[in-house]
Amino acid sequence: MKLPALIAFALLLLTKPAPAQTYDWNGDPLPGVKINTVAFKGWIPTRSEPLRGTLVLIPGRHQDGRGMAGESGWQGLANEIGFAIVACQFTNGEPFDYQSDAQGEVARSINTAVDHLAAESKHPELSKAPLALWGVSAGSNVSERYCSLFPKRVIAFASSTGTCGAGSLTPGKTDIPMFFALGAKDKPDWLQESQRNIDAGVKLHAPWALAFNKNAGHGTGRSLDVVIPFLKATVNQRLAPPSASAASPGGAPSIFKTPPPSFSQGASKAAASTAQLYKIDAHLGWLGDPDSYEVASYQDFKGNKTKATWLPDEATAHAWQEYLRH
Repeated sequence: MKLPALIAFALLLLTKPAPAQTYDWNGDPLPGVKINTVAFKGWIPTRSEPLRGTLVLIPGRHQDGRGMAGESGWQGLANEIGFAIVACQFTNGEPFDYQSDAQGEVARSINTAVDHLAAESKHPELSKAPLALWGVSAGSNVSERYCSLFPKRVIAFASSTGTCGAGSLTPGKTDIPMFFALGAKDKPDWLQESQRNIDAGVKLHAPWALAFNKNAGHGTGRSLDVVIPFLKATVNQRLAPPSASAASPGGAPSIFKTPPPSFSQGASKAAASTAQLYKIDAHLGWLGDPDSYEVASYQDFKGNKTKATWLPDEATAHAWQEYLRH
């Protein structure tokens, strides 16, 4: 190989992005919530630019969710939005205390895990970057509690059949865009509590979306078909200022008739995001009819906007429609 070719080849090697990286580690037990096994798997995408945040994945009760860090769907989402992944395991203990996380012990362990990945991967920006959360069942409840404890750090949250829905309405929580997948074949008392908590946030103008599937039960099911586009849309929208030219026509749906209330940081200021997170502008989104499943852009929606389900963009709206029709 001639010298110019060797130089060109060397430059190519130097400029080639680093391959995606995975990390496995154990966390400390959580005696306050009676969890003895805490472990995580981190994944860093192939990306030369700084990472914009971390996608935290939390499985159902006492399940090992670390394998989700290697799943192509989650990795594809992380690549598209420029996020790392932290997938969690909380097992070997009591079944309920860790879900309510009254003292924030589980939430702090998640913060510690993100800091660990930041240090190991040499991406220090992750320690202050926002988190996007997804959980199923008990994992949804853990995610919800994190939203209550560290609302300023959460860029978006998606839930698959969480038994408490949005949980309590702590200050700042209604600024977080949330998606809730519920199944009509789930336990009636779980559905009732979830629906009540979701409705309470919607009445406070929270940018929350509900997909109530008449054919679904308890578990993930096909909900990720909506979760992934929802997280992609809301993460990108919250990291970019809304268009100054966007129209704001009258007749807004009930959750957006007035601007969302402005809240101060909650009791704990630890792990607050340094990224500026913008509020969702409903008029740039789409609406879905919860009965007919018809969808349209906010401006073009012909149904009752006061009863419509807000959705962040066209891709999420069509995914929501397809999910509910089957």
